[in-house]
Amino acid sequence: MDFWRFDETDPDLGPLLEGGYDPLLVTLSIAIACLAGLTSLMLADRMIASRSFAIRRWWHIGGAITMGCGIWALHFTAMLAFSVQGHENMGYTLGLTGLSLLPAILGSGVALYCMAHSAPSMPRLLLGALLMAISIGSMHYIGMEAMHMPGLRYDFGFFGLSIVVAFLLALAALYLHFRVRNLGELSDNGVRVVAGVFMGFAVAGMHYTAMGASRFYDTAIMPGTQAPQLSNSALAATIGGFAGLILGLGLLAAWIDRQKAIQRMLEHIANTDALTGLPNRTLFRQRLSTALARSQRQDKRLAVLFMDLNDFKTINDSLGHAAGDRVLQEFATRLTNFIREDDTVARFAGDEFIVLIQDLELPEEAARTAERLLRAMQPPIEFDNWKLHADPSIGISIYPDDSIRADELIQHADAAMYRAKTEDLGYHFFDTSLTNQAMFQVRLGNDLRGALNRDQLFLHYQPLIDLRTGEWIGLEALARWQHPVEGAISPTVFIPLAERTGMITSLGEWALREACQQGRTWLDANLGFGHIAVNIAAPQLAHRGFASRLRHILQESGLPPHHLELEITETSLMHFDHETIAQLREIRSMGISLAIDDFGTGYSSLRYLKELPVDALKIDRSFINGILDDHRDQAIIRAIIDMGSSLGFSVIAEGIESEAHGQAVQAYHCHRGQGFFFSRPADADTITRVLANQTASSPAFHPAYPDTRVASRDIRRPHVGWEAPRS
Repeated sequence: MDFWRFDETDPDLGPLLEGGYDPLLVTLSIAIACLAGLTSLMLADRMIASRSFAIRRWWHIGGAITMGCGIWALHFTAMLAFSVQGHENMGYTLGLTGLSLLPAILGSGVALYCMAHSAPSMPRLLLGALLMAISIGSMHYIGMEAMHMPGLRYDFGFFGLSIVVAFLLALAALYLHFRVRNLGELSDNGVRVVAGVFMGFAVAGMHYTAMGASRFYDTAIMPGTQAPQLSNSALAATIGGFAGLILGLGLLAAWIDRQKAIQRMLEHIANTDALTGLPNRTLFRQRLSTALARSQRQDKRLAVLFMDLNDFKTINDSLGHAAGDRVLQEFATRLTNFIREDDTVARFAGDEFIVLIQDLELPEEAARTAERLLRAMQPPIEFDNWKLHADPSIGISIYPDDSIRADELIQHADAAMYRAKTEDLGYHFFDTSLTNQAMFQVRLGNDLRGALNRDQLFLHYQPLIDLRTGEWIGLEALARWQHPVEGAISPTVFIPLAERTGMITSLGEWALREACQQGRTWLDANLGFGHIAVNIAAPQLAHRGFASRLRHILQESGLPPHHLELEITETSLMHFDHETIAQLREIRSMGISLAIDDFGTGYSSLRYLKELPVDALKIDRSFINGILDDHRDQAIIRAIIDMGSSLGFSVIAEGIESEAHGQAVQAYHCHRGQGFFFSRPADADTITRVLANQTASSPAFHPAYPDTRVASRDIRRPHVGWEAPRS
């Protein structure tokens, strides 16, 4: 084997022979090269997608063999396409023909190694292109030596140029592959086709440039015949069968593996929570069923821990969904770090998580796990300079003590969690009394859906008082539910129930409509009441058509807009977008006043006070409760009153339950309030009688906040001793 056939002055050489190409076979050779390029890219993708090093190695070896065979098939198909005058039935040495396959495989292995990296450096690309050029060049010139053509010589300039061109085309092919993939403008299949076709043309370009260095001379020297030979027809059959088999198997293997990978990905998506990466409820139920069968065989206990984050809704409403998502992700990470490898933690729904603990000997082991999880969540979660606390409430059910069924274990743990949350216990084991309570909640939710249509819901009204004069300046409408079996249901029960069941919007619209109709009734009876304040839920205000709906209700009831005030909780205002703020301004432009309820209880940014068109701030009752003996509550109340007054807002103190409360609030220059000290909420008929008595005794109705006012009368009993503190 002699690569250095550069001596064209050999006296044994005769005249230069003319050669030509069969266009059909040339086209076929390029098609084979493109198919080899496409196959190599598919195999490179399988390498990248494989998590196991051993599997990646096998894909690398198989890909190198497949691509190498494709390049080898290109070379000899192109050689079959080339014919030399007088040597139309040229033979090939079998050993060298087979040997030429080896450098093609090695070069393909280098190419696949480069393509399997997501973002290779330029030195890596240059080295890969150089090794590809050397290996593919070696394959070409070894294959040329297999020809029975003693008169073969090379032009030295074209010989060197062929190596340079091979290097440049290899570099261009590798670079284009990564460039097209990183642009993101094509689908994965589009990237493969574009890069595969270019790689095929690049390899073909290497071959035909190298063929340009070949010179064929007539000579009297006869090639040796001692080595096994291949005729053109035998070579064609070998190429066709070998290349077709290898490339076909490579494509088939890559396609099958990709389909399996897609199936695994779809299964992962179907069984995994997108936000936290934890198993979802579907996968958890599957694992719980498997664990139950195993525990039954081994006669061991297992525990289900159901968790819900305390105050998560406040964080989500105050700081927005990005903060809420961050809390959930951090909570999931801490959960994962504090459970055993054999156990399972999953995100069940929203801020609910669930843990499966296997191989328990005693229920106390589940309690120790719960205590460990509670300690893990004690450190605050830092987010944009906020330090957020999201402690969980945990409910625990035990197999087989509480149930042997998967669904019941989950339900029991859920019920125990609600007991832990209600009583601030941290964690709580299931007991049979919780089953009745859980069933009661389900039944109550169903009954609430029909309560609106059955006239079981009604409004009570609580006066708002001018603390300087004791006169009424308005009424707050409060929903009440009289259940036909359970009796009076507290708003602290059915309002959260309405939020959980998605009925809060319907309930809020009913209350708004009912209050407006009652206000119109009082006006028709010449009874002054000032204004009616109605609480608006965040989902109502978030609805883009709320302002139009509100206008329709006012027109339908005939209530003048200045007799209506909407109360919106502070926490529900924190993450409203510009469209919602525009809607609030539209509502304010109708003449309806706006108040922020429970002010001071949210993770608030005071910037929103500048942007929102509000008229009043209502100090939350939790601060008023401590006004007499807690200097921190006193400082907060003074700050809210001073800030509200400076911004031009009316400030109302909620929860005044004693004369001392009222006098303390008045001393801080807050002149409006409400609470049980003045009046408990009463039904419309009772309020009507009080308004009628006051109208008869008062010659005039004067504007106070923001409209008319009436003299105060305690509905239950008169507070004879009330007197505003003297300044």
